[in-house]
Amino acid sequence: MNVAELRAQHERIMRFAAELHRALDAGMGVQPVAGLRWRLAREVIAHLAVEDRLFYPLMIRSSDHAAASTAARFQTEMGGFADDFTAWLARWNELNIAQDWDAFRTETKAILATLADRSRREEETLYPLAGATGLAA
Repeated sequence: MNVAELRAQHERIMRFAAELHRALDAGMGVQPVAGLRWRLAREVIAHLAVEDRLFYPLMIRSSDHAAASTAARFQTEMGGFADDFTAWLARWNELNIAQDWDAFRTETKAILATLADRSRREEETLYPLAGATGLAA
């Protein structure tokens, strides 16, 4: 598993998330915000596919008890994020964003905060465990 690539994906995701957050605060129009939302979504969906389908299962099967139990705990605590993110993405098309900007802004900031927390926890705890157990390239 290439943890360096997962970290690079986190960097891109956090950059797109910051751009979206700034756009929300600046009150940019619906189309620019929707475009940023899609750029973020493409990165997040690709990243989650690798993490949730490959990385987490690999970590959970590790012979290192600390790595396996931490990955299992993280999966339990954060496993629903992909569904939440997909639901947010489906709910907020351009028309719905335009019709209820305040609700979109509030929900988007919440999903961005959850995304940042997940990324931070993985970077600080899970990825170092992967490296220490030899599961990371």
